Amino acid sequence: MKIYRGKIRPISEEIVKTLTAEGDIEVSPEQMEEVILDVEAIIKEYLRLEEELNRQARDLLQIRGMSYTEFGRVRRELAEEKKIEIGDRALHWIAHQIIECFMINNRVSEIFSEDWVLRKKIIKVFDTHLGLEEQIDKEARARIKNIAEGTPEWEIEYQKIFNQLAKKKGLL
Repeated sequence: MKIYRGKIRPISEEIVKTLTAEGDIEVSPEQMEEVILDVEAIIKEYLRLEEELNRQARDLLQIRGMSYTEFGRVRRELAEEKKIEIGDRALHWIAHQIIECFMINNRVSEIFSEDWVLRKKIIKVFDTHLGLEEQIDKEARARIKNIAEGTPEWEIEYQKIFNQLAKKKGLL
């Protein structure tokens, strides 16, 4: 799962507007923009933490002279140390942070739903927006099916086509 910076604003808006419209949270119209910015800040902070985690994992591999195949394991260990969820659990972690923000935020007047209901709705919004990545992946693979997968040529061509399609759909 990759969250593209171009999707942060639409995801944040939809989370706040959906939860407000469905009566899960109460936000006054004049505070709506501030709450959306708070959600944006949480998502951006997660992306920053993830980038920092990747950098630290690469640095550790280099310092210890380890193979790059150990990157995933080292990254997971660093994430556990910092109590950050990565991979499949990342959306749950982000959703939890958003809910915590709502609870302490004086811009959110009232929270009417249970945490698990809010979490489910927040993750559904992410899934809706991030499902585009899978569609782009399938389309990119279909365009280069004549090149043997796994070869350097395939990797280069795949990245090129994937990026073109992602830009076209507003992800990059």
